[in-house]
Amino acid sequence: MAQNIPNYELYGDLLAGRAPDSIHLEPIRERSVQHNWTIQVHSHKRLAQIFLFRSPGVHFSIGEIEHLTTHPTVLVVHPGTPHGFRFAEDVVGDVLSIRLDHASEALRKHLAAFKTPTDAIFCEPQTTWFQAIATLFDQLGTTYHKLDDQRLMIMTTLVDLIVLYLASEQSAKVSPITMKSVDFRGRQDLKAESFCALLEENFRKPWGVADYASRMGLSASHLTRICRVALGAPPNSIVRQRRILEAKRLLEYTALPLSEIAHRSGFRDTAFFSRTFKSLVGLPPNTYRSRLDR
Repeated sequence: MAQNIPNYELYGDLLAGRAPDSIHLEPIRERSVQHNWTIQVHSHKRLAQIFLFRSPGVHFSIGEIEHLTTHPTVLVVHPGTPHGFRFAEDVVGDVLSIRLDHASEALRKHLAAFKTPTDAIFCEPQTTWFQAIATLFDQLGTTYHKLDDQRLMIMTTLVDLIVLYLASEQSAKVSPITMKSVDFRGRQDLKAESFCALLEENFRKPWGVADYASRMGLSASHLTRICRVALGAPPNSIVRQRRILEAKRLLEYTALPLSEIAHRSGFRDTAFFSRTFKSLVGLPPNTYRSRLDR
């Protein structure tokens, strides 16, 4: 079967022996409209591609997988992987093509992590950095159409950032392909991940368990059960641990006074911060800092 799959530089362009730009970006509709919104299954020997589907309703196949998107989605296609698409006429999105023979070794290594199709699909609700990736695509589009001397360097840097964001997501991601079969424990894990993401953005705020729970659409008791099962500790304990982690970082890398460190770590009272730090770390914060200095 694989022998019958056509191989293109870019879809519809038979190998021509020329070396195009090492990075190519175009709107999805630009090429798909020429093919009646259907891109037949094909592959690329030398190209890795990253698709940003800003609108849902894209039907695609990648390897042996068939999938219909229900949210904005990023799809990474490794060289040699068969893939095809069926788009709606109002599709919004972009496709980024990268010639790996011109890419850095680090970039090729990161892209290799997406060789398995189930590891290459990132839907917006489960992707922390989705909006950052979409913004980088916007910046890439602006740079792509410029002609200044720094164009290729800027594009290469933006592509590196896109791939790094995806690589950071990959180890913790839940593939939308398998989400329908997630059991109760799996749903708890997803809620716990959402709590951790919310905590990372807001641990400096004077929020209690009820504040986190309400923003997740849960009761405080439900969030507490989830955290105990999935994370091994109640949410208020996890919040304290995250604040203490920030305090350790500030003690090690700054000369800020304890009152400022307490404030930046989410504690509103320096004395309470010192007591909490000593109870969790075993040392008062000043002693912890002085030992680091030695």
